[in-house]
Amino acid sequence: MVEIYVFTSDPVQLNSYLVVGTERALVVDTGAGPAQAGSILAAFRALTDLPLAVVNTHDHWDHFFGNAAFAADGVDDFLASPGFVRDHRASAWIQLEAVPLEHEPDLPTPEDLLVPVTAVDTGETLSLGDCTVEFLPLGGHTESDLVILCEDVALVGDLVEEGAPPQFGDDALPARWAESLETLLALPQPQVFAPGHGQPVDRTFLAAQLGDIAAVAESDSTAEVPSRTAPPFTWVGTGAGSHLPAGVRRLR
Repeated sequence: MVEIYVFTSDPVQLNSYLVVGTERALVVDTGAGPAQAGSILAAFRALTDLPLAVVNTHDHWDHFFGNAAFAADGVDDFLASPGFVRDHRASAWIQLEAVPLEHEPDLPTPEDLLVPVTAVDTGETLSLGDCTVEFLPLGGHTESDLVILCEDVALVGDLVEEGAPPQFGDDALPARWAESLETLLALPQPQVFAPGHGQPVDRTFLAAQLGDIAAVAESDSTAEVPSRTAPPFTWVGTGAGSHLPAGVRRLR
């Protein structure tokens, strides 16, 4: 059975995920720069020494500015949506000043943050050995959103926000975002939706947040977008005998 872990780290309490198969492991989102990426890599290397691949859920600084640190550690397989491959170079230049330097004092130039990334399209898969993940490019939070499907879990990046209002930046497309959440709800297999920030949520939460985002699309205003909190998630093996690294929880 596949193992899925999450490591939550600052800045912005980013959830990075590790999906572990028998032949390789997949890292989902690498953080805001070399410092955060180093913490993510150390946490995940404490769990597996399998070869790693990386996938970025979208082109915001807190999700892909750590790619170069993973490349420096020997990772050479970076995946993302076609929109990400098209936009991430410009996004790196535009977003550089958003990174809190108290967390990333050695942040390199945008060109040094970038690594070659391969686009994955709808229905493409990656075998990890005994399990296969499937990719689903969507959009709405950005034009580059990518969902990773693994058994009954969907790793959804910032298309879902738990514990805070959904973030509508200049690159958000509310109507498309609502359509993306409708697409996720129409999928029969996922029962758990694991976001880039906050704890995993269920289909009921997703439907409620779809309503919130559809209302934004209709009114063209984010003034009344609510912050939704999900019931506590039941993690695997979090009792007194757990030997997980600090900051890591097991989802599956």
